[in-house]
Amino acid sequence: MPYAAAAAGYAALAAALFYQLLFLPLTISAPDSFVPMAASMALDRLYESTGAYPLWQPWSFSGMPTVEAFSYLSALYYPNILLSRLPLGDIGAQLIHLCLAGLGCFMVLRRFSLHLMAAFLGGAAFMMNPYMTAMLVHGHGSQLMTAAYMPWVLWATLRLFDRASLADAGLLALFTGFQLQRAHVQIAWYTWMVMALLALMLLAAGHKTMKDTLKKAALFMAAGMIGIAMSAAVYLPASEYAAYSVRGAAEGGGAALEYASMWSMHPVELLTFLVPGLFGFGGVTYWGFMPFTDFPHYSGIVVLLLAAFALARRKSEPFVLFLAGSALLALFISFGSFFSPVFDLFYNFAPLFSRFRVPSMVLVVVYLDIALLAGFGLHELLELKPGAVSRFMKLLSLSFAAVLVLFVVLHTGIESFFRSLFPPPSVESFDLAFMIGRVRWEGLQESLLMSVLFAAAAGGLTVAAMKKIIPPGTSAIALLLLALLDLFLLNSRIISPPEDSLRPSVLVPRTEVERALAPDDVTRFLAADRGRFRICPLGPLFGENKFALSGIESVGGYHPAKLKNYEEFLRRTDNFVSIAALRMLNVRYLVSPAQIEHPELEPVKQGTLRLVSGDVPVFVYRLKGSCPRFWFASTVTGVGDRDDLFSRVLQESDDCRTVYVDGSTWQGTRRFAEGSILSVQQSAERMALRVSAPTEAFLVASEVFYPLRWKAAIDGKPVPVIEVNGLIRGVRIPSGDHELLFTYDRSDFDKGQNISLAAFGLAVLMLTGGVVAGRSGGKRGATEKAKS
Repeated sequence: MPYAAAAAGYAALAAALFYQLLFLPLTISAPDSFVPMAASMALDRLYESTGAYPLWQPWSFSGMPTVEAFSYLSALYYPNILLSRLPLGDIGAQLIHLCLAGLGCFMVLRRFSLHLMAAFLGGAAFMMNPYMTAMLVHGHGSQLMTAAYMPWVLWATLRLFDRASLADAGLLALFTGFQLQRAHVQIAWYTWMVMALLALMLLAAGHKTMKDTLKKAALFMAAGMIGIAMSAAVYLPASEYAAYSVRGAAEGGGAALEYASMWSMHPVELLTFLVPGLFGFGGVTYWGFMPFTDFPHYSGIVVLLLAAFALARRKSEPFVLFLAGSALLALFISFGSFFSPVFDLFYNFAPLFSRFRVPSMVLVVVYLDIALLAGFGLHELLELKPGAVSRFMKLLSLSFAAVLVLFVVLHTGIESFFRSLFPPPSVESFDLAFMIGRVRWEGLQESLLMSVLFAAAAGGLTVAAMKKIIPPGTSAIALLLLALLDLFLLNSRIISPPEDSLRPSVLVPRTEVERALAPDDVTRFLAADRGRFRICPLGPLFGENKFALSGIESVGGYHPAKLKNYEEFLRRTDNFVSIAALRMLNVRYLVSPAQIEHPELEPVKQGTLRLVSGDVPVFVYRLKGSCPRFWFASTVTGVGDRDDLFSRVLQESDDCRTVYVDGSTWQGTRRFAEGSILSVQQSAERMALRVSAPTEAFLVASEVFYPLRWKAAIDGKPVPVIEVNGLIRGVRIPSGDHELLFTYDRSDFDKGQNISLAAFGLAVLMLTGGVVAGRSGGKRGATEKAKS
C-alpha cells in the first residue's frame, strides 16, 4: 500500500508540473525533440510497409545507419512494447519514467527503513530535479528515461548483496538490461560506475564467509553480463560502427580531448547549487563557463540542507558515506578541463569514457545522491529529540537572516559588483545588451532572495519543532512541502519561461506541430518529381529533416554521429558549397531561404516551407547536369594523396564519367567501356540493377560508401566495393549481361536480437525461478518447524 500511495503521489507531482502537456493542447517544439521526429515518423512508415526493422534510412546525409548510429531504437526497448500500446505518446512515456525515477528512490530509502515521508521526499527531489525537467522539455528523452533506472539499479544491487538470491540477480539483470536498451550510453556508464562502487563497498562491509562473498560476486557479475546481453541488438552493431563514425574518429576510437571536455563544470559554477540564477538562468542570459546551457544546475536549497544534515548525523553509516563519496567523485569528473587530474585519469584509462563529451552530465549522479541523502536528513529530523540540534539550527537560521540583511543594506554595491562581472552579450544591439544585463541581475537577485528565504524557513521550522512549538511531524510535512515548492517554482521557469526572461518557450500548440509536419507547397512540388534524386537545403535549412516525411532524400539533415567520410566531405566542401560535389551526389534541387544567382542553377519554384519555428519563404533551383543515381565511368584514376583527390573531385566540371579512387590500391588511370543500365529496383536496404557491358566497365553508385554493411554481388557472387571520389561507391562490371545487387548486411543486428531475447528470457527465468524456489523453501521450513 505505501508503494502504491507513493507512486500516486509522484504521478500527481508530474501532472501538476507538466499540466500544460497533459491537459492543454500544447506540445514540445525544442529542436532536439522536433528535428528527429520527422525522420522517426518516416522510419515508422517504412517499418510498417516492409515489416523489417529499418537499419538504413536514405533521407538524411545521403543515407545513414539507424540502430548503429543510436537512432530509431524505441522498438528495441522491451518496456516500450507495452508502453506503445497505451494511449500515452512520447511525452506520456517520459512522464511514466519520471515517476519511475521517484519510485526507485523511494524503494532505496525504504530499504533502510526510513519514514514514508522521508522516503517520498527522496524520490520527489530526484524526479523534480531541474536536470530531469530540462531533459524532457528540451528533447533529450533518452537521457531522462535512462536516468530513471539509476535508483532501481542501486536498489537491486542492495537486495542482491543482502540476500544473495537468484531472483535478485535476475532483477538486477532486468534493470541494467532495460537501462542499456534505452541507449543513452553515457548515463548508463555513470550508473555502472556507481553500481560497481556500491558493490565493492558492500563486499568490503560484509562479514560473511568467503563462500558467501564469492557467491554474491558471482551473482552480481552474472547479472551484469546478462544485462549487457539484453542490449546486444543495439550495442553489437553499434560497436562496429564506431570506427566509421565521427564519434570514433580519434586515435583509440574516442573523441579528441578538447571535444570530450566540452561543457565542463567550472568549480565556481557549483554556486548555482545555492543560488540557481547566479550565472544566468539559461539561454541568452547564461554567462557561465560552458558554451551555452538552458537551465541552472540546482538540487533545491532545502533538499541540499537536508542532505548536509544527513551527513552530519549519519556520517558513520556505510551507505551514507557511499552516497557522499560517489557524489564527490562525480563532482571531480564534472570539472573536466577545469580540474584535469580525475577527468584525465578516466579519459585515458576507463573503458569507453573517451567517447563521451559533456562532463557536466555526470552531475546526474550528484543529483541522485543529494536526493537520497535528503531523505535520510528528513528522517533524522523526525527522529530527533527536543533540543538536540536547536543551537545548530539557530546559528543556521541567524546566518541566513544576516545574509538577507546584508543584501538589503548593501544592495547597490552588490549589484554594481555583479554587473561588473557580467561579460558583454554576443549581440549587436546596445538596447538588447542592456536588457540582457538587467535580466541577469534581476534573475540573480530573485534567486538569492528565494534561496535565503527557503533556507531560513527550513531552519525556522526545525527550531520550532525542537522547541516543541510545533510537532515534529508537522515540521517534517512543512519541510517536505517547502522543498517541493522550491523545486516546483524553478522547474516552472524551465517549462514556461516568463515573458521578460528573454528565453523562448518550447511549448507550442499541437496544431502548429501537425501543420509543420504536413506537406506544404514546397515539399509537394519536390515529391511530385518522380525518379531518384536528392535535394540540398541551404543555410539554416541544412539540418531540416521534414523532407523525409515526403520521401525526399537530402544531402543535409541532423545527427551527431554521422559517418566520418561524410563529415569529412561536409568539412571540405563547407556543407556542399560546390557544384561538382552536388552533381556527384545526384542533387537535382537546391532549397534556399535566399535568392541565388548562378549559371548552373535554374529557378523553378518559389513557395513557403512550413516549420515549427514558423513559415519560411524559400526558392527552389534545379541544378543543371546533375549525375544520375547510377552511371558508368569511362575513366578511373588512382590518387595517392587525399588532399589531391578532393581538389580533383571538387573542380567545377560537369563530367560525371571521370572519377577518382584511392591510389594505394589503384595505380594510374584506367579506361573502361560504356555500359548500359537496363533496369533498377531500389529500396532502403536493397538495390538490384540489371546491367550490360561490351567489355569490362566501372559502375558508380551515388550512394554513401559504408563497406561494413553495404555489400555487393554480381550474379550472386560477392565482389569488392570501391570508394569513389572519397565518398560514394564503385564496382567493376565484367563484360556481358549481369545482375548487380547491393544489400545491407543485417547479420549482426539479427544476431544481436537473438542474444537480447535469450538474455531477457534467462533474466525472467532467474527471477521467477528464484521466487518460486524461495517460496517452496519457506513452506518446507514452516512445515518442518511445525512437525518439530
